[in-house]
Amino acid sequence: MNDYDNITISVIVSVYKDTEALDLILNSLLNQTIDDFEIIISEDCESSEMQTYLKKYKDNKRITHLSQKDDGWKKNIALNKAVRHAKGDYLIFIDGDIIPYRDFVEKHKQNITHSRILCGKRVELGSFFSKLIRKGYLGTYIIEKLYWLFLPFLALDKARHIEEGLKLKKDSSLEKKLNKKRPMIIGCNFSCFKKDLEFINGFDEDYTTPSVGEDIDLTWRFQHFGIDSKSVRYLANTFHLYHPRTWNKQTVDNNNKIMKQKWDNEEFICYNGLIKKQKEKTE
Repeated sequence: MNDYDNITISVIVSVYKDTEALDLILNSLLNQTIDDFEIIISEDCESSEMQTYLKKYKDNKRITHLSQKDDGWKKNIALNKAVRHAKGDYLIFIDGDIIPYRDFVEKHKQNITHSRILCGKRVELGSFFSKLIRKGYLGTYIIEKLYWLFLPFLALDKARHIEEGLKLKKDSSLEKKLNKKRPMIIGCNFSCFKKDLEFINGFDEDYTTPSVGEDIDLTWRFQHFGIDSKSVRYLANTFHLYHPRTWNKQTVDNNNKIMKQKWDNEEFICYNGLIKKQKEKTE
């Protein structure tokens, strides 16, 4: 029996206008193997499309929609707003292009460990399969259940990380062997205690472009305080819908420079996060 069977959970979904993908995500989240969790739609925008789409869920008490002015990439601001709003003691984060397996939330819950972040991965689907799924011609639940049969076709469609769709039994010898290494956070599939995220003051809002700021930056700040990471690869699985990349090498390099400066200054608790803190003056 898991010590955290009665823990309250919030699933935070980061979105930007893509209601077609969100419809697929909510279909999965509302049909999970467990249902005792809230869903927060964290929109980095205030789109009329999203407001219109979410009207059909207006009576669903499990779903909350948060939005903000569309002012460039401000995902970390939206995430911090969602964290403040979350009622759960434990937070699971996915992106608006990530469709979770039907037991995704249950697998995160089963693997909760004191002072540890759970880090998952995703199968990056190719363009053809993503189109089939978006148009409703093929459901991800079918792919999930018959994954071995779909594997060669996913490979032909140039899917990436197709091994991440495989399911393993928790604590089996193979699962233990493959998940032995300390993982890094990937922002599209990870979970942590809300109090641990609050301790490092949440997401750093100094990052204003994708990559690094919503995952790698969290990893080193968590680890400094002994909040380690644990892999849930092959356990808490997800599909990533194909789309052109929203970041490039320059974006990554710029964010790495910001992170390096923060590392050198030992800013393990960020200043521009959940709470706005004044930087201490140095002589």
